[in-house]
Amino acid sequence: MKGGSAHMGTAPLRTFDQSPLYDKTPMKRSLFWILCFGLLVSACSGPGADSERAGNSTFRYNLGTSARWHIVSTAQDALLTRYGYRFNREVNTAEDVRLETSWSDLTSLADEQAAGYVETRVRIFINARPRNRAAGNASTFSARMEAEFEARLSMNGNWEPAAITAEREAYLDEIAKYLENEFKAGVM
Repeated sequence: MKGGSAHMGTAPLRTFDQSPLYDKTPMKRSLFWILCFGLLVSACSGPGADSERAGNSTFRYNLGTSARWHIVSTAQDALLTRYGYRFNREVNTAEDVRLETSWSDLTSLADEQAAGYVETRVRIFINARPRNRAAGNASTFSARMEAEFEARLSMNGNWEPAAITAEREAYLDEIAKYLENEFKAGVM
């Protein structure tokens, strides 16, 4: 056989190093790895990636369980007298307890001022539902606190949801833990 191969009709096997996608020239190899890195980065960033960076403007805390009347009276007493909030709305039915405060303007804390917040405000929601709906007239409710946080970034600017800072989170955590401890004390 002149200039032929010993294996008739079969092409020689290629190794990874001979692949056109992975050329040994440094420029092509660099482009290959940049392309791989770009695909990896684009696959890892999906919708919602920006929302994590924007920060969370809502604080949530499970307060535990207690009797409906105890949740309502304790939350109203604590938020009105201890923390100075006014109530905007109350729903108190057999299936649902919802307490909502009005927006309360608060003094901006040091880390809020550093973040550029000129004015800040918070409103708090206490939501409770029967622990066991099948029981009909449930006496024990599971309670949850949510607080919404807004700030103005300039004088007379619009109120906008803003990321809760560490100091503001500690303030909201203090309220939630106070309520949680009061609810625990009311469970018999």
